[in-house]
Amino acid sequence: MAISIAISNSIGARDNAPSGGGGFVWVNSEAEAYYNAVTVANGGDVDTVALYGQTLNDTKQAIDTRVTDLKSALIFNKLVHDYPFFGGTSNTHAICAIDYIPELTYFGSPTHSSLGMVLNGAGQYASMNNSISNEVPSTTDWAIGIDLNSSTNKIMMGSRDATNIGAVIRYRLSTLIGYATNSGLTVSPAISSIGDSFLVLSQADELTARLYVDSLEISTSTSNGLLPTTYPSFIGAWNNIGGVVEACAGNVKFSFESAGLSPLQVTALEGINNTFQTFLGR
Repeated sequence: MAISIAISNSIGARDNAPSGGGGFVWVNSEAEAYYNAVTVANGGDVDTVALYGQTLNDTKQAIDTRVTDLKSALIFNKLVHDYPFFGGTSNTHAICAIDYIPELTYFGSPTHSSLGMVLNGAGQYASMNNSISNEVPSTTDWAIGIDLNSSTNKIMMGSRDATNIGAVIRYRLSTLIGYATNSGLTVSPAISSIGDSFLVLSQADELTARLYVDSLEISTSTSNGLLPTTYPSFIGAWNNIGGVVEACAGNVKFSFESAGLSPLQVTALEGINNTFQTFLGR
């Protein structure tokens, strides 16, 4: 699917040091704090040459630039959870780039590599260990980036309790995607391919839910809001009243939760994430 990205990003080997100096200097304290948390989880600096074919300084620059771009697009402060899946291990992938602590718990022993969190479709998933009822408003946006090689694989992320639904990408059958809110299940029109996609369910207001595939809005429905749920959200599966359903297969390259993204910010976020993923060779 050919999509024009309405944002200009460049991540590369640019020196961020003062004139006359050498090496790399962080611009964003948030990016530095995230990388430092990753090094603690990794037991030292990430071997970015072996993992991504990139120098350590260039990789730090990529992480720093990503935060700069998120701030410029007025997105950074809207992120509630942000998992770039950087570092190639279960410990580093668990680090949230917003609070810099390990938040994810894994089930079924998913594989972790330079590709992100790799799920086999046989009960592997991650829990965000969050209680939506305590942390975000009902105007919540959800996104997941995943590479699926089979047209029958499912894409899942979200949760529900006995009465409230906080599901995101509900399922995929061939080229159809569904999503759920408290107003019910909505199935999108058939599209050509969603094998390697940036998927967002956005509710910039409580009365409308919008599904985006690669920043293109493909479905809109009336919504009563993603009402707070008491069960934590899963990545790669759906938490159905405390039980896992519809575990998917594929490479999860990132996942996030935010509040109140506009359509332009969805487009910007795709561009920023795609630039970072391309740098990592995904």
